[in-house]
Formats: sequence, structure tokens, C-alpha cells
Amino acid sequence: MPGDIVACHGTDWSSRVIRWVTAAPRGPCGLWLGPSHVAIISASDRGLLWVESTTQCLHPCEIQGRMVSGCQAHDPELRLQDYLAMGGYVDLYRLDPIHRLDGNEQLLLRDLLFRRLLAKGVEYDLKGALLSGTRLLRWLGLLPRANLQTLFCSELIAAVLMRLNRMNHANPSGYSPARLLRTLVALGKYERIVRWPAAPDMDRGSDDYLAALPGSCPAAVPHVAVGSAAGSQPASPDASGSELHLL
Repeated sequence: MPGDIVACHGTDWSSRVIRWVTAAPRGPCGLWLGPSHVAIISASDRGLLWVESTTQCLHPCEIQGRMVSGCQAHDPELRLQDYLAMGGYVDLYRLDPIHRLDGNEQLLLRDLLFRRLLAKGVEYDLKGALLSGTRLLRWLGLLPRANLQTLFCSELIAAVLMRLNRMNHANPSGYSPARLLRTLVALGKYERIVRWPAAPDMDRGSDDYLAALPGSCPAAVPHVAVGSAAGSQPASPDASGSELHLL
């Protein structure tokens, strides 16, 4: 549903480096090793879209109709399968009911993402992405000032959530994917509702922990179906366990 955050755990060397560099042994449950990439779900004239800032997507942007290095939008099913096909896994985080976006806020989310960012061709912030995982710079207050003319993945989402008043206002450049999710989960704003596929939780090293989570998925995900309109039910496997829906 609009406002959902998709946390992607890639298997390539850059994804592994991001996860380990931003690791935090005292982070919230399940986030000792954070994701390597994050995206946000928004409604659009084409249904729900996966909006992200990246340089590594091999598909043309649904809105701009071309390959993009920066802010872009895609069919959620297509991007989800990209990560599953290379052996990675994806977590879906949803706003707690008390913090869910109302109708006007969902429209504001659309405006921020599509009219103010994608329509302007906002490019990827490589320098910011590299510095966001550097704790020393953040602790010393030496992070570069916020610049929304270029954005990396978690910087994009942090800036949008601050505008929607779901995060305290701060420099969005200081949020790596892992730090963003740890902050949102620790504040009770977001919770993980599903994982595709049900890989062992790397923080726990045990399938038992994941199996106890509501909405856990079967280990094999042969097909993922994505809803085209906002709904109220969490993503979950159907009765046969062979199809998943992102509502």
C-alpha cells in the first residue's frame, strides 16, 4: 500500500559491503545487518509503483520511459523478481495503523515522488551514498549539507517521510538504508510484515525466528502477483503458498 518501504538484500559484492559497513549489533530485532537498498511504494495513474533512486536497475523507468541513473519508478513485481532471481531476498515494511497515510497524504506522496522528483530527472547521489555509512562524519557533524538535487535510495525516502511528518526533520543525507529502517522500527512507525522468500534471518541464524513471524512466506516463491490499487491487508501467501500479493 502507499507508504510501504521495500528493503532489498542483494547478493553482489557491493550489496554485501553496504550491509556489513552499516551493521549495528545493538540495532532493533532483525536489523543487525540492514538492507543494501530501499524503495518506497506509491499509488499512481498506473497502479502501485516501486519508486527508488539507483544506478543498478536494468529496466526503463515506467514514468520517464528510458533508462535512468537516479530517481525512477517500476512495476513492483518486476523489481521484486530482480532480487529473487539473483538469490537475494526482500522485506516489506508497513506503517503502523496509527501512522498510516490518509487520502490527502497519499496524494502528497504522489506529488513529491512523481512531480517534484521524477519529472525533474533527479540523479543519483553517489557521494552522499558513500558518506552516509561513515558514522564518524555524522558524529562529528561533518556530513555535507542536504542537497535534494541529487538523492541516493535512503536519502530519497528519508526526505519524503520528513515532508510527510513521519520522521523528525534532519539531514536526510545521514541515513543509510540500515539506519533509516532501524530508526523507523525503533520509533514504532514501521513494522516488517513479510519477507520474499523466507530466507534464514542472518541476524539470528535460525529459521525458527522467521517462521514465528506473521506473514512469513514459503521458501520458494515461483510467482509474485502485485495488486494495482491500495488495499488494507498485508502482503501474505495465499492458501496454496504459491502466489503473493502486495496490496
